Amino acid sequence: MYFAFGMYAFIGCEPSSEDISFDPDLRLTYSTDTVTFDTLFSTVGSITKRFKIYNPNEQAIQLNQLSLGTGNQSSYSLTVNGVKEKSFQNEVIYGNDSLLVLVEVLIDPSNQDLPFLVKDSVEVVYNARSENIKLVSWGQDAVFINNEAITCNTTWTKERPYVIYDSAWIAQGCQLTVEAGTKIYIDNHALFTIAGSIEVQGTPDEKVEISDTRLDAKYDEAPGQWGSLFFFPGSTGSIIDHAIIKNGTTGIILAINLNNGEGAELQVSNTSIQHMSESGIAAYAGTIEAHNLEIFHCQNQLFGGFGGGSYTLNHCTFSNDPNDFSREGASVGFTNYLEFSDGSILANSLSLDLTNSIIWGREDEEFLVDLNSASPASVKVERNIIRSTDESWAILNNFISQEDNYPGFYAPNFYDYQIDSLSNARDSALTSLITHDILGTPRDAMPDIGAYERKDSIP
Repeated sequence: MYFAFGMYAFIGCEPSSEDISFDPDLRLTYSTDTVTFDTLFSTVGSITKRFKIYNPNEQAIQLNQLSLGTGNQSSYSLTVNGVKEKSFQNEVIYGNDSLLVLVEVLIDPSNQDLPFLVKDSVEVVYNARSENIKLVSWGQDAVFINNEAITCNTTWTKERPYVIYDSAWIAQGCQLTVEAGTKIYIDNHALFTIAGSIEVQGTPDEKVEISDTRLDAKYDEAPGQWGSLFFFPGSTGSIIDHAIIKNGTTGIILAINLNNGEGAELQVSNTSIQHMSESGIAAYAGTIEAHNLEIFHCQNQLFGGFGGGSYTLNHCTFSNDPNDFSREGASVGFTNYLEFSDGSILANSLSLDLTNSIIWGREDEEFLVDLNSASPASVKVERNIIRSTDESWAILNNFISQEDNYPGFYAPNFYDYQIDSLSNARDSALTSLITHDILGTPRDAMPDIGAYERKDSIP
């Protein structure tokens, strides 16, 4: 600023952005007034959240105190300029600059079954002012399983979630019962292996959930967060009913014993397998009975039965549309052989009964049956909707199309594969013993193809 008085000139100094002002009229602003964490497991550190403190003034402001409201007893911690503490003093924010504050939370076990609220605040004191940012987390005590066997004939209940780190397994001859409403969270790349058997007893109102340990919202649809439910060859008697299995690598694997060609057995019903970085179900010489099974959004197969086996599938919905992955090949496929890298072939008999189901995606051919003449095969494919150009399937009383959303899914872009009122799947299925759909809705005298039965609302 320049002032002239007669023959003299005086230069007035502008306030510097590094000059600290203690003027109580100067105000700071904040990027948020509340930092919220999704449900976190006790004893497990959180992801890092952040907020900024802005100084929109020309001069610097010194923070007398930047601290957690409950001090050293807080479940939260702050990181400022690379230093993690519960409290900071005399931090300076220069004019027209900002300060980044990182927040983490580690919740101590409280011996509670239900989720509980963990609250605190970040107090900011400067220039005779006191302001605060609220901190809010939901904590949840859990049963932690780390590289250990499940005790024989154990029952898991819904009171607390089960968190699997590294691995967990059910030994041969042992059974795990999982009651309705139970939540199972599996950590990054961990496997849940079953040599014995598992019985998942979900209901339409209380499904059993098997998912990843990242509970923040952006990981709600995040493939590849854990490994698989891995069934060893010879595993029998397993039942999965009314479950949601999501965000893994391959949801279910039925492994094969290459010495004798033996696979595993599984019954699965009223279950949704979704968001897998590899496959929904990969069965090798397996035996699977499934109805009201929904599988969607997988990088490779939705359902694959390889090297023979026995597969009875009724009222299933398989859709790889939409799909964020770059992929090739059919979403659903079966073979009666396995070919290895050295050119050798393992052949087994194949029995396939696929009825009243939808197979859909974006490839021209979403369904493949590849047979080796050296091994027998019995294939019955009837009254299905299939994305294919192979007209031979139509001769077998199936509906073949390349038309966009020919099945008439209600909202496929939002992964909602219920059918709309004009769906080609309506009233087109063969009657069967599957009297209810995946949601527990009764099927009428003219049932719909797929896992869902359309019910129009009554005015």
